[in-house]
Amino acid sequence: MNKIKLNPYINLTNDQLLDFTIEEMNKLKVLSLIGNIDEYERGISIVNQLIIEVKRRNLSIKKPLLAKRIFNK
Repeated sequence: MNKIKLNPYINLTNDQLLDFTIEEMNKLKVLSLIGNIDEYERGISIVNQLIIEVKRRNLSIKKPLLAKRIFNK
């Protein structure tokens, strides 16, 4: 039987998707610093799915936008 993958990010607006992607990337950074390998591997899967959705929508995370969102939160 084939597994059906659900994309929970499809209902997010573009801005919400970019914000969530940035947040998850920040979580990965923290997990890598503390050495939590199991959570890090799960996080990689989530970030990969988010990046796929970002690319599917033909969006990009531009450096100024990324910096603004990281430093303003």
